[in-house]
Amino acid sequence: MDIIQRFLAWYLGLRAPRPGEGTAWRFDWHWPEPQWAVLVGAFIVVVFVVSIYRREATSVGWVNRSLLTGLRLAVFALILALLTELSLTIERTGLPIVAVMVDSSASMSLRDQYPAGSKSTRLVDELAKNTGTDMHRLAIAQQLLTRDQGRMLKELQQDHQVRLYRFAETAYPLDASDLSGPDTGGAPDSTESPSAAEVFSAALHELTTLRPDGDQTRPAPAVKKVLGDLRGVPPAAIVLFTDGVASVSDVDKLSTVAESARRKGVQLHIVGLGSEAAAKDLYLYDTLVDDVAFVGDPMIFRAKLRSFGFAGKKLSLQLRKEGDNTVLAQQDVAAPPDGQTTAVELSYASSVAGEFDYVLEIAQQPEESNRSNNSETRHVSVREEKIRVLLADSGPRYEFRFLKQLLERDKSIELSTLLQEADVEYTDEDRTAVSHFPVKKEDLARFDVLILGDLAPKQLGNAALENVREFVWEKGGGLILIAGPQYNPVQFAGTPIENLLPFLVSAVKLPAEDATDTFHPVLTLEGQKGNSLFRLGNSDVDSLKIWNSLPNFTWLVDLTKPKPGARIFAEHPTRNSSIANVKLPVILMQQAAAGKVLFHATDETWRWRFRVGDVYFGRYWIQAIRYLSRSKLIGKDRTAELTVDQLVYQRGQPVTLRVKFVDEKFLPTNPDGVSVIVEQKGEGRQTVNLTRLRDLPTAFEGQLTRLGEGSYHGWVSQPAFNEAPPSVDFRVEVPQREMLRRGLDKADLKLAATTSHGRLYTLEDVDKLTSEVPRGTPVPLETDEPIPIWNRWEFFTLITLLLTAEWLLRKRWKLV
Repeated sequence: MDIIQRFLAWYLGLRAPRPGEGTAWRFDWHWPEPQWAVLVGAFIVVVFVVSIYRREATSVGWVNRSLLTGLRLAVFALILALLTELSLTIERTGLPIVAVMVDSSASMSLRDQYPAGSKSTRLVDELAKNTGTDMHRLAIAQQLLTRDQGRMLKELQQDHQVRLYRFAETAYPLDASDLSGPDTGGAPDSTESPSAAEVFSAALHELTTLRPDGDQTRPAPAVKKVLGDLRGVPPAAIVLFTDGVASVSDVDKLSTVAESARRKGVQLHIVGLGSEAAAKDLYLYDTLVDDVAFVGDPMIFRAKLRSFGFAGKKLSLQLRKEGDNTVLAQQDVAAPPDGQTTAVELSYASSVAGEFDYVLEIAQQPEESNRSNNSETRHVSVREEKIRVLLADSGPRYEFRFLKQLLERDKSIELSTLLQEADVEYTDEDRTAVSHFPVKKEDLARFDVLILGDLAPKQLGNAALENVREFVWEKGGGLILIAGPQYNPVQFAGTPIENLLPFLVSAVKLPAEDATDTFHPVLTLEGQKGNSLFRLGNSDVDSLKIWNSLPNFTWLVDLTKPKPGARIFAEHPTRNSSIANVKLPVILMQQAAAGKVLFHATDETWRWRFRVGDVYFGRYWIQAIRYLSRSKLIGKDRTAELTVDQLVYQRGQPVTLRVKFVDEKFLPTNPDGVSVIVEQKGEGRQTVNLTRLRDLPTAFEGQLTRLGEGSYHGWVSQPAFNEAPPSVDFRVEVPQREMLRRGLDKADLKLAATTSHGRLYTLEDVDKLTSEVPRGTPVPLETDEPIPIWNRWEFFTLITLLLTAEWLLRKRWKLV
């Protein structure tokens, strides 16, 4: 039949079908009125012709009589067609539509473990060889659609027009979404339109560029959107590649729209990607450690661990140097419940100085779906240089004496001491003693940390105290203040350093001279977790146990009103402030611009030496001095600092990078002379050019957009720095609810497929998909003008040929 139609189309000069088109042929006629008379007449003619040949042609056989009868009846039929004005109508039809939807939500970035030896495992391994990478769910969908030059799509194209969509929260057609080929509308010049092959190639390329970056997954609204787009011509089927996870609400599940699709005659054929068992994963992030440490100084690496599928399992937290598999320190930690986060930490003290990139990692597990997020790298500058400390007090109190002895023995500290009430000969007898408090700024700037006890501020003078303020506020120096019964802190009111104190001096109350109550200070959560000062053991648990075993104190200054920005590390166990409803602080700290100020409301830490010597007393004070010295030591080397406007971003948020130059002589002259490299482990790096801010000439700023989920490390690449360049770490994450449900929702996908009379496929039987998608009903496009048949010369010629043939046969058989 197709051959006859093609011949007639050629003979009649009909337009050939466009790509994706078909044709339906229909003959039309109009019966003369009244129709009953025509039918009666036709019946009489048939009876008359049959009876005539039956009576007159008795001399020939029945075959010949039948042939003559048929020829005569054919002539009468053609005459009847002539009377009905017979015409040919050709209807142009389009192939039925099939919509192919690919899930590009964040859950499609998960990698699944399939049963060993299964067809699914073999297929994933085969697809992985094509890409050379681990296959997450979206990558599997991309490979299924694009492998072998898009074989699956080509098979669907044989009987359908294919429309491509991506979806997460809703559905969006791909730029090259219609694979039916270009429609030139019969225009004579269509050279500028892309060919069908070019459109198909562009679609394959666009499929490969999809990324699992959707923050929400709403399959039902996405299918409704596609049905709405194609409401004039409902598709024969919708093919979905998805894990079926609805991350916002159960009303967004695919099964909720299946009945609506069935009523429209649309089947859902679903390729379920993923394993029913939730994808297992360990995610280590937000690693914190001080930029600068000292040889022998414990570095505390703190991080957060999120777990899926490993609840309660013991895991090994390890530290090593980048490029070296030697484990420097390790500790067992318990994995938290699914989707929850726990804090982990590891301590390590380097025995050598240098610039090191340390890798904190949680040991990989064989069944993990993503092993690229198990570690983070941090740069630490380990130094052996001496910290220059000035220890000053009015007289040789116990705290001064024991602290002086400790710091004199420590090889990492260069100590100078000052006693206001000492004899003139004291400086000649003690190698660390200085005769007077540094008066000049440059003399004071030589120190890294100042430890000031019960000093008389009047003897120092406002000029010296102003230098102390500038030393902390602008130079980043560390200041430790130890309260005393005479001057510190009550007589610091109205002096230049009053603003440095982490409490209101006007609200301070000195204890009674006969006070004998003992107390044991309690470490706050900030004291236990917020710093390394109180790291008296190898872990938080050991440190707290040691702290609780230390001797009690008997003397405490009432700091009744801490400032809002003060960080309280230790507090009185029972006594509340008379002004604020808080426990009285014992040890507290405040950030003062570039530097830090640590205040001891007691002068009795020397009691920690009871029976153990300097074990805990020394450890605390050395750690405190090193902690407070870092800001100034970093400031000496850092001519600039790199910052971000926040440490954790939601995907899609722009990341603002800022470089501020501390020393203006290093400012680039070019307004675009600062570049920052941002790297995500395993995902490559990119360079961001920063521009000088008009209102702040010492700062340069730039933005990054469209960063994927993960941890990032950035550093200044231009201009160059003698020391390690300024760096910063930040993290981009998807909304947590998108990744909480991690397994294939097979039950809902099967319900959706069954309800719509479609089918659910897995990787075990996905090859059957193209043969089982229904062909559907051709889509009417347009109808050509009717072609009259009754008045064509061929029609009359045929009548003449039939009459001639009948006469010749009658002549031959001697019936005329």
